[in-house]
Amino acid sequence: MTQEFLVDFSQITLSDYEKELGQTELLPSREVLHEDLHVRFDRLRGLGLVTLADLLAELKSSQKMKELARKSGLEDEYLAILRREVNNCQPKAVNLFEFPGIPAEAVQKLAQHGIRSTPQLFAFIQTPAERAALASQTGVDEAVILELTHLTDVSRIRWVGANFARLLVDAGCDTVHKVMKADYASLYRRLMQINEEQQYFKGKFGENDMRLTVLLAQKVPQVIVY
Repeated sequence: MTQEFLVDFSQITLSDYEKELGQTELLPSREVLHEDLHVRFDRLRGLGLVTLADLLAELKSSQKMKELARKSGLEDEYLAILRREVNNCQPKAVNLFEFPGIPAEAVQKLAQHGIRSTPQLFAFIQTPAERAALASQTGVDEAVILELTHLTDVSRIRWVGANFARLLVDAGCDTVHKVMKADYASLYRRLMQINEEQQYFKGKFGENDMRLTVLLAQKVPQVIVY
């Protein structure tokens, strides 16, 4: 994936991530991360780790993880679960055919040029000139390229998949910047209304999920120019 597509872990402090983690609903297998959260993160900060990038550098191999466990007094299993949860903060690639409302012909034309997923598309859509060039090269209508740009942009927010991205775009929150500035309660009501009509998203989401989505949008690099 291109670097700008990803969340920059060097810009997220352990303290900020501790707050986010404390508010996150975790899988039962990862619920241990909520136990003694502040005490455990204090131990990591006490070793001079400031950002998530610092933490992952100390967790990148089994040998380094064992050494961190020894120095911090934290269990190997806890650190392994923490590493998986941190890595899960990165956006997942979405196949373009998964986005509702995008013509199959446009997806096929892009695939013929080796563009099948959001990270691959991202490299060609960051400016109006790049989008115009892509439309010219592929024969895909520029309006469709722009729509895919919006869908790709918001899908870079953690937990936002193809269908939820479609919901956000249809609600007018079609960029990372708009999501991060949104009133989460108002946005939640708007998304619920649209979803009742269109049935894009079958999963359940609540106001707290929207609050977290707005907060997580603040961590996504805003590199697409509209």
